[in-house]
Amino acid sequence: MATLYVLDVPEFRTLLDAVASDSATADTVGDYVRVTTAEGPLVLERDRIGARDAVWFSALTGGYSGTMTRFDTAVLRLEG
Repeated sequence: MATLYVLDVPEFRTLLDAVASDSATADTVGDYVRVTTAEGPLVLERDRIGARDAVWFSALTGGYSGTMTRFDTAVLRLEG
């Protein structure tokens, strides 16, 4: 199970909307949205999300649980 914590502000809405449409669940924890996969990795593709540089490169500032196996200009992949 991979978990990503994302600050619940409008700037991250496109990222959260993309994750919600995938096989992950999201719930609110304080000022953050906790995105969790039941099985398998959590994979975000920047082109599909349409994230600007500032949003993409600050996506991990809320923290995560799991192992980051890829984070570059195109893909964020967390393994559980």
